[in-house]
Amino acid sequence: MEASLKLDRQKTIIIGRNAQGKSNLIEVIQLLSQFKSRRAKKDSELINFSLEEAVIKVKIQNTPSSTNSKDEILNSSFWDEETEDQKEIEEFGLLIRKSGRRTYKFNGANKKPKDLLHKVLCVSFMSEDLNIINSSPSTRREYLDSVIKQLSNNYSQELSKFEKTLSQRNSLLKDFVDKGKYHPNSLNPSDRAQLGVWDEIFIEQANKITQQRKDFIERLEPVSDGFYKQISGSEHNILSFRYTGTIINTQALEEHLAKDLARGYCNLGPHRDDIDILLNENLAASFASQGEKRSILLAMKLSELELLKNQHNDYPILLLDDVLAELDEDRQDFLLDAVSSKAQVIITTTHLGKHLEKWSEDSQIVEIEAGEILKSNSPDLANA
Repeated sequence: MEASLKLDRQKTIIIGRNAQGKSNLIEVIQLLSQFKSRRAKKDSELINFSLEEAVIKVKIQNTPSSTNSKDEILNSSFWDEETEDQKEIEEFGLLIRKSGRRTYKFNGANKKPKDLLHKVLCVSFMSEDLNIINSSPSTRREYLDSVIKQLSNNYSQELSKFEKTLSQRNSLLKDFVDKGKYHPNSLNPSDRAQLGVWDEIFIEQANKITQQRKDFIERLEPVSDGFYKQISGSEHNILSFRYTGTIINTQALEEHLAKDLARGYCNLGPHRDDIDILLNENLAASFASQGEKRSILLAMKLSELELLKNQHNDYPILLLDDVLAELDEDRQDFLLDAVSSKAQVIITTTHLGKHLEKWSEDSQIVEIEAGEILKSNSPDLANA
């Protein structure tokens, strides 16, 4: 199935029952922004079971003298066509295969992912984002990494290098364990020399990740705290963040070596770190109410929007995927009012409802059922 949709207004509302395909549009933008889906673990999960590949294509028209963009999201409709001869339009495509091999194109030419960073910026706000507060440290690390990748030109590459080095060091530790070397005293000089080589690389790359995360949190905290004070209506509420990561050295790795050998993997570094989210100096996961947690996430997402705008001089696309139903009316109004004149916003919902009535008048309304676009108040809608 092929479909195309022109998003010709600043605000778009996608309406449809659950499991009808509303979130597919959200996922398309996420893939082009961060090269990964927040839902699917493998590319094969993104493709219709009867097909071997899928194509996503987007045309981005940058509007001069404005911070807004008019984006045309096109799902697998004209991969082989030439780019339109318009200077203001950029064309970005992604071919996904069940084998896991991808092809990226930009203005008709094959590109590597690193060459396409920040071509499509987005902030996603979903109901499952509450897991950032409530779930495991890995969820919060993933959150940190996803935002920093859009802020930084080199973070994706640095993180990839670190993960490869971590894998190599863990393989060496496992090899020691497989040979019955369960304690630092059982390592011979040759073992120590091998480990020392990887330790040196590991320390350098780990500290780069830790420093960038710490720098990001220092930027995130005051903006989020400001938004939280506005949402809560009280200057006495304080939202803060505490990163547990520290700059490491050879001595720190040596002190953890016994534990590393006992477990067969590295127990120190940014892959084990966490961020404490604190409300009035108390851990939000344990002490904040559900309403307070939603306000914290709302403040953090609005902060992402502002930080990305400040970094790139352009507001990212804001994706609100079935999230308004999770907020009470006051928080809905605050969110919609806060972004109404800033970012291009795409909202998915099961029904228009009272909370979107004020937005529907000047919004593009799209109805989806069983993966097909049934109705749109835009004249440029097409299904194939």
